[in-house]
Amino acid sequence: MFLVSKILGTLSLPSNLVMVLLLAGTGLSFTRFAPLARRILLAASLLVLVVAETPLSPDLAGFLEDRFSSHEPAHVDGVIVLGGAVDPRISRARGYPSLNGAADRVTAMAALIHRHPEARVVYSGGSGDPLYPDETEAPIARQLLESIGVDTRAVVFEDRSRNTHENAVFSRQVMAPRPGETWLLVTSAVHMPRAVGSFRAVGWPVLPFPVNYGTTGEPFAGFRPTLDLGGGLNGLSSILHEYLGLAWYRLQGWTPAFFPGPDEGL
Repeated sequence: MFLVSKILGTLSLPSNLVMVLLLAGTGLSFTRFAPLARRILLAASLLVLVVAETPLSPDLAGFLEDRFSSHEPAHVDGVIVLGGAVDPRISRARGYPSLNGAADRVTAMAALIHRHPEARVVYSGGSGDPLYPDETEAPIARQLLESIGVDTRAVVFEDRSRNTHENAVFSRQVMAPRPGETWLLVTSAVHMPRAVGSFRAVGWPVLPFPVNYGTTGEPFAGFRPTLDLGGGLNGLSSILHEYLGLAWYRLQGWTPAFFPGPDEGL
């Protein structure tokens, strides 16, 4: 099921859809289906124009990022940090931890450890790449935290999880949370609905601590004419990945609601 989800996710990327349309249209143009080829190429051109000129991704992302607000009570029993902030392959190849656009997850983790020394902490990050199952995130995250002076002796680094569902399952196994405890869940704001839903599904109520915001929170703030096909495709691909992930997780029963929110699925 993990491999199926990865394949479907790759095929659903807008950039891949444009590529398929262009290849199909070009190939058919040399056959008796040339009229159909022109329609396919026209559809691909219109799709490219829409994505390049109307950046919808900030507004689609805003619906996800604003779903949960941040919570940090005075007393915290535990902190869960989801992987996705480091690139294991580049880190090992270069001999130094390599962060990506989700780096806020690690910096927030370091800050929370400092503010809540009493809290139990788990970093949940295995390998989400089926081609490189042994390239796990957790050891790289440990190396990074230690390099900036964070004491990791009390931190559990869970390295088996390959997706958000497994983040919840394996983190619960290793941390064994007790009823009534207060646990913060740290992940990117756009990913928080699916993450909270996943933890609720395994019977672990958590308080959201979203980071790595990509929008200002202003309605339609990102809806401005532009001409950036690469940026439009990248942004739209990442947001569609999250919406499709929500649908897939609901179908699999890995979340209690299609669009988990403060009250949904409790």
